[in-house]
Amino acid sequence: MPLKTPFGDVVIECNGIISDYLCIQLPNEQIGNTGTPIFNVEGRYKITPKLIEPLSFPLIIKCYIKTDVEFHRLFIPNTEAKYLTLSSEIDRPLIKVEKAGELDSMPWPDADIFDYESLVPLLEPQKERVTWVQPGTWSPIFARMCDLSGMEKVLMDIILNPALTQAVIERIFGIYYDIFKRTLEAGSGLIDVFSFGDDYATQLDMMIDANHWRQYFKEPTRKLIDLAKSYGVLVAFHSCGAIDRIIPDLIEIGVDILFPIQPLAKGMNAERLKSEYGRDIVFYGGIDVQHVLPFGTTEEVRSEVGRVLDVFGTDGGYILCSGHSILEDVPVENIVAMYEEALMIAKNRK
Repeated sequence: MPLKTPFGDVVIECNGIISDYLCIQLPNEQIGNTGTPIFNVEGRYKITPKLIEPLSFPLIIKCYIKTDVEFHRLFIPNTEAKYLTLSSEIDRPLIKVEKAGELDSMPWPDADIFDYESLVPLLEPQKERVTWVQPGTWSPIFARMCDLSGMEKVLMDIILNPALTQAVIERIFGIYYDIFKRTLEAGSGLIDVFSFGDDYATQLDMMIDANHWRQYFKEPTRKLIDLAKSYGVLVAFHSCGAIDRIIPDLIEIGVDILFPIQPLAKGMNAERLKSEYGRDIVFYGGIDVQHVLPFGTTEEVRSEVGRVLDVFGTDGGYILCSGHSILEDVPVENIVAMYEEALMIAKNRK
């Protein structure tokens, strides 16, 4: 166990409650298009380039959604909506597309939707901190396909229409590649960790077969990672749920930090992950947000923090954090207890 395990930050939906509890004004640590409040614990800033366009990527949606209200429900930046939805009430611009050639007529966005120079004044003052940069959007390929086509069609096309699946992936990948490159160029020398991700899994298993992931998504993900690493940064990849089947692949293609590590998802318990992959990747997360943090006592939270640190923290390679966003069902006392216990353990161990 190292003397000090780094602490991650947590997206807190109940930021007003915790700021009142601590008698502080929480800063807007995620400076960028979402304005998401971040409870920053240990000198790490999440920063994104400023969005030029009034609504977020992909702008293709703007041409098809019937009303702004429906658009806002689907893409959250600069709106009062908090969550994405997979509701069938929302029109999907690609839901009737069956041939790759039909994509040519779609008004795809380009990388000019972000002001990349806005990164520099945000990053310059943070040279003494670890800077964690997202490229304007969290940049999923699979999840974005589901936004555009609906999940049912995407899952069917992966098997029944591979040509269209590949063509849609190439379109989305190309846009992300340009956004990534311009973000990295603007922040060159000022970025420590570059973060993006995709969600492929449920609590029990992956939504698509691991071999289909390798067929369609592994290579574009590798290319985005290679691009980031060409600028000398570490790559943090978000993928929640039961993604154990592809962790060896993520290590192979260069992921340095994997988050958020949901411990109750199948195959994602700390002991197994540390034993099998702990020498090759940093785990970030792992403190249960489904039972322990929302429903446990402060003593149960402290006990769980100690247990997880004993496993993940051995020989380094761990950033302590909740296993996903902290929502309003988590008592503030439990949030504080999580970090207080980690600080106490770090101070008491050599």
